[in-house]
Order: sequence, then C-alpha cells, then structure tokens
Amino acid sequence: MKCNKCGEFLAKERAEFLEMTNRPMVCVGCSSEQQKLTLMEYGHKTAPSLVVIGDNHEAQRRAWAAYRRQR
Repeated sequence: MKCNKCGEFLAKERAEFLEMTNRPMVCVGCSSEQQKLTLMEYGHKTAPSLVVIGDNHEAQRRAWAAYRRQR
C-alpha cells in the first residue's frame, strides 16, 4: 500500500490497521493526527484503566509522575 498524499510505501502493520478503520491511507509523516500519550492508570489492581493525554506537556509530566508512583 502507498500513502495517498506522498506516494511512499506504508509499513505493513500500519497498512493492515488502516484497512480496518475509516481513516485515510496516509503515512505517519502525512498524518494530521496529533500524537497522544497513553498510560495505564492503576487505581485498582484488578481494574486498570487507559488514560489518553493529548499534546499538553504539563499534563503529560503529571501523568508520568503519577504513573511512576503507582508502579
């Protein structure tokens, strides 16, 4: 598979993932999606939850600090 914008070949894993979604076939460089930080929050040992944090550096710093305390 090739990127719809630049024509570069997509990584096999990315192409397989994008085929299963409604997202356009674009490479990482052409993607308009911002990168997000995701961490597991262990508030309860049997029911961790996934926390998604955007591009806010202060929120990322606080989340990493909390994550390290929990582990």
